[in-house]
Amino acid sequence: EDGSDVIAYTFNNGVNFIDTAQAYKTYPYIKRAMEKTSIRPVIATKSAATSYDEMEKAVLEALEDMAVDYIDIFHLHAARAGADVFELRQGAFQCLLDYRKKGKIKAVGISTHSVKAAEAAAIRDDIDVVFPIINKIGRGILEGTVADMENAIALCKCKGKGIYLMKVLGGGTMIDDYNSSMEYAMKLGDDYSIAIGMVSKEEAVYNIRYFNGDRDLEGIISIR
Repeated sequence: EDGSDVIAYTFNNGVNFIDTAQAYKTYPYIKRAMEKTSIRPVIATKSAATSYDEMEKAVLEALEDMAVDYIDIFHLHAARAGADVFELRQGAFQCLLDYRKKGKIKAVGISTHSVKAAEAAAIRDDIDVVFPIINKIGRGILEGTVADMENAIALCKCKGKGIYLMKVLGGGTMIDDYNSSMEYAMKLGDDYSIAIGMVSKEEAVYNIRYFNGDRDLEGIISIR
């Protein structure tokens, strides 16, 4: 109930997009938040499944556990995989494509820490969305630099991919440089969403107010 209350608060205050994953075990929280608010956000999820059967189970699990008719974005959960991920997980990827044809998935994507994987995704016609890691100091980026990932993201945009940004606070390790980190991420693209993990209402209040342009945020939560 506490976790779904945090999510419900964000829905009621303008957040209309939530990112999750099979491994996060948060589907029941999201379902409960939707029940509390009657708001159905854009839902992105992901699975590290490697075979067709495993991915099919993951898709059906997401649909059932969140009680939804379709998933807006379903990614290959490929944080540390390289450009060969589409071949190595060919069966799992084909499953996502098949479920997109059935209308149970609206868009197929990849979540990645790798510059090379992001570049490979950019030039594939069967990828709709790319969810890359990016932050101003390059924490967690694989197979390239910050500039390399910026270029890969720009290539994805040029090729018409949907983009939203991962770990702009370096997985929380850059929390003491919140404002500068967010300004960097927001300047990358006006139409990019930013995924930020939150575990309390205070964090939700802080983030919502920040993204609505409020910079007078003293006393909401201690960031250190």
